[in-house]
Amino acid sequence: MNERIGLRTRVEHAIDRRSVRVGAWLLRRTRGRIVRLWRRRALVLTVRGRRSGRPRTVVLQYFPDGADLVVVAANSGLPTHPAWYLNLRAAGEARAEVDGRTLRVRAVQLAPDEAEGFWTQVLRQAPDYSRYRQRTDRVLPLVRLVPVDGPAPP
Repeated sequence: MNERIGLRTRVEHAIDRRSVRVGAWLLRRTRGRIVRLWRRRALVLTVRGRRSGRPRTVVLQYFPDGADLVVVAANSGLPTHPAWYLNLRAAGEARAEVDGRTLRVRAVQLAPDEAEGFWTQVLRQAPDYSRYRQRTDRVLPLVRLVPVDGPAPP
């Protein structure tokens, strides 16, 4: 990691990475109700690793947009994109577990103008995301997860 990155950012990122199993278990167990206590929505995303080919799982906050789910590739405001985002770009499809349902989803990155317009909704629901934008010069991609008919990939 870059020396310019503060201790708070590094700690936040480390906690996020190390709490995936517990977070995924809690979301699955409560069917997403646990995060609603904080007026948030979260999903468990499983995507095939672009190099290993193995399933990789991450817990992400999402923002509903009709039937679609929009996620932010914030990576705690670090200067690099998160691995899940790179894997999702390579795979194109993934499995999303939302409120006790498992969906097969197709990833579509929002165009810059659409993303900028959607940021108002993200910041209204989760104002803490503004700090991620302030921490980095990187454009934080917004990805639309579009439900696809058919069974979710394993």
